[in-house]
Amino acid sequence: MNKKREARLNVLYKVIERFRIKGALNESSALTIEELGLPLRFKDVMSKRIGKSEIFIEINGKYYLSEERFREIKQNFSHKQNS
Repeated sequence: MNKKREARLNVLYKVIERFRIKGALNESSALTIEELGLPLRFKDVMSKRIGKSEIFIEINGKYYLSEERFREIKQNFSHKQNS
């Protein structure tokens, strides 16, 4: 894995951990970017590839982590690496 990709994955895991710590794991516990303590550029990132992955779900300006979707993507990534 190249260093850029590894750095992006590290940032992703830190953001995921932030959602877990704050408890933003479903629609009823969704939080704003500010409540999550994320930089405002998170909103811009959501309009790109990571937002399209549906790991983070936005509802009325609040966000939560889809653990199920994250597991699916992680599993697919593992299968691709092992092929």
